[in-house]
Amino acid sequence: MAERPLRVAVVEDYGPMRALLVRELVAGGFRAVGYPDAASLWRHFPDAAFDLVVLNIGLPDEDGFSVSRRLRRDTRVPVVMVSGYGSNEHQLLGLREGADAYLVKPVDIHVLLATLERLARRLGLDDDGAPPRSAGWWLAEDGWLLRTPDNREIALNGHERALLSRLLAAAGAWVPDRDLSAALANGDARPGERPVPARLLRRLRRKIAAFTGLPPPLESRAGAHRFASLINEDAYRPRRRR
Repeated sequence: MAERPLRVAVVEDYGPMRALLVRELVAGGFRAVGYPDAASLWRHFPDAAFDLVVLNIGLPDEDGFSVSRRLRRDTRVPVVMVSGYGSNEHQLLGLREGADAYLVKPVDIHVLLATLERLARRLGLDDDGAPPRSAGWWLAEDGWLLRTPDNREIALNGHERALLSRLLAAAGAWVPDRDLSAALANGDARPGERPVPARLLRRLRRKIAAFTGLPPPLESRAGAHRFASLINEDAYRPRRRR
């Protein structure tokens, strides 16, 4: 973490959850303040000058998408959406409306802390000695997040994680369908469901392109697939300084 505690606004209408997030963020080295609705955030935002915002979607007075859109329009403050809405449609909408990351409840606090720390490093508020990351595709948080060249973070489901982790291990080499199918067998399919690698890759390409406009280097030919340039971000993660 940076020498100066980073200031985080936690906008969450459910009191116990808001208190939990604030407490855990403070324990993780941030200076966190909780707000129950968008109006409270807007009243304090000009003076508080937050570095980061953790934002729930279902607020009582203004939905989180609108808040994120306004923050993106008027500021450069990164936004992490935290929501119980876990569908691809909600995640894509959140990212289109300006969120830098979208995490689905219940959120592992360690994932939230790591996400905020990574966004802080992107802002230049923290220096971890890692190599430059201004370009390229990065797999992070044990494979649960894909970071794009335009610094967006895409939450992955179990099958997407298994697929990209297998392609990452191949280091750009072609991986046949049978190997990807074996990796996907450990995903989050319902009983009797058999994910098809080619179909899953097509959905993932559409998911990424929908809000970035960037075609990922996911290639397929003759029953084999590869991710031409994918880097394991966890390999560069420093040990957290307490």
